[in-house]
Amino acid sequence: MIKVMLVDDDVPMLKYLAKLVPWQELGLKVVAEAQSAKRALQYLREVEPDLIVTDIGMPGMDGLELIKECKRLKPGIGVIFLTCHEEFHYARKAVQLDAYDYLLKDELTAEQLVQSLQKAIACIREDRETRSELTYKQDLLKNREMLKQQFFQQVVTSPTAEGLLHYGQRLGVEWKHPQFILSLGSLQYRSFSNRYRYEDRELLLYAISNISSEIPVESITITTFIEPDGGLVCVGNYQPTLNIKGMELFERYLQMLTEKVREFLGIDVYFSYGSPIKEISSMKPHYKRLKTWWRSTYYEGASFSKMPNYTDPLWAIDVLSVVGEELDRIRKAFKELDETETMTLTAEIKNKAVSTRLDPEEWKSRLSQWMRVLELEDYRNSDNSFHECLIRTSRLDDTMFLIEARIKDLIASKLPQLNRKPKIQQIEQYISEHLSEQLSLIDVANYLYLNPSYLSRYFKLETGMNFTDYLHRYKMKLACRLLKSKEDNIEIISLKLGYADRTYFSKMFKKYVGVSPKDYR
Repeated sequence: MIKVMLVDDDVPMLKYLAKLVPWQELGLKVVAEAQSAKRALQYLREVEPDLIVTDIGMPGMDGLELIKECKRLKPGIGVIFLTCHEEFHYARKAVQLDAYDYLLKDELTAEQLVQSLQKAIACIREDRETRSELTYKQDLLKNREMLKQQFFQQVVTSPTAEGLLHYGQRLGVEWKHPQFILSLGSLQYRSFSNRYRYEDRELLLYAISNISSEIPVESITITTFIEPDGGLVCVGNYQPTLNIKGMELFERYLQMLTEKVREFLGIDVYFSYGSPIKEISSMKPHYKRLKTWWRSTYYEGASFSKMPNYTDPLWAIDVLSVVGEELDRIRKAFKELDETETMTLTAEIKNKAVSTRLDPEEWKSRLSQWMRVLELEDYRNSDNSFHECLIRTSRLDDTMFLIEARIKDLIASKLPQLNRKPKIQQIEQYISEHLSEQLSLIDVANYLYLNPSYLSRYFKLETGMNFTDYLHRYKMKLACRLLKSKEDNIEIISLKLGYADRTYFSKMFKKYVGVSPKDYR
């Protein structure tokens, strides 16, 4: 059933339209009748109509402006315009808004409206079928990629990988030859600029996988897999002969893929590859060595490189013992909104990380944890997609680029908050005086002699979050300080902040800080 909303500031006209045609017999259902554009926008969110039949000439926001806004909120929505005007510019604007029809109210008949509705129904159903088919294909491709991902993980973990080749063929993975070459890849987050958001990471990986499958190659089969940790693996398979130089073909392919990704997506990627190996049974130990070496390239910065013969690096230095003092100083400069000092100190910790060769995984984990604390200082929601990208950076320059960009963003967001409104200051004061209590919005509303519903709306408008979320953030910020001081155990800190259940306190702390209270301390 297709849902229809009727819009007209003329009430008799609305009633006339509602009775003019047999809506249900046409497969339509009138779900809303609005007497103004403002009310129509409210109904749009509440009942989500598929088709709008609207007058153009309405006071305030007219029908053309209404549909423009509706299409912004729901791009696929259909529209039929009604009007008393015959001027050409109205019809032209209606065409620009992809209207199914444009009818004169003074001459409107049931037959005319039915014809327009039937045209709209056909277009909506065709659009639904197209979108359904597209969604099916997207789901199919996504599921296929997931199955390919699982297949590759089995190959590099199973002791008998040869038995998986037949299953791989069903997924389109044709490994018919004895020689293999592996390459690891990752996104260069510095190249995202303003074009992409952090949450686009997975979508970009799928796009790169699709681009890789469309690059023509001869005498070598190359398959790209998306790894669970957000990386890429390209596997080349070929029959070595005097005329076929697999390494050269593979290198050329990776260079072409890098160029195509830059051309189509506007981003850069890192690729590193190993030497050829014989037989699929060798892939498991070779992949493990390649992953270990890939980790060691974190400080090298090369975007395209071949794995040399090397010894595994030792990562024995504790991160906080090296940069803990600088991190505290950055936090102080951040609280003072001193961007220059913050960036100077950030450059210092980068140099220390390079000189001491800190364990990349521990380094990124500590930075993510520390950044969540800065976000708490700003009462900002932790952007999980940012932290996921941060953890998955494969080069130091990318890691520090994300850190610096996030700090600048947080400082910029704090500047307008310097003059906090008196009511918010009163609320913060009340919270600070009742830390050990389990406060609610009603408690604060009673304290301020305000209606709870009004306070809830006001608080959301001023802070961008609901009271409960704000309260937890406020307390977790204090919890970080108390844990650092080490004067009280976790049980006492939990009680001081109004959490009678230590388990619940730990759960909230991990939600907002990213680690447990014990690990943070």
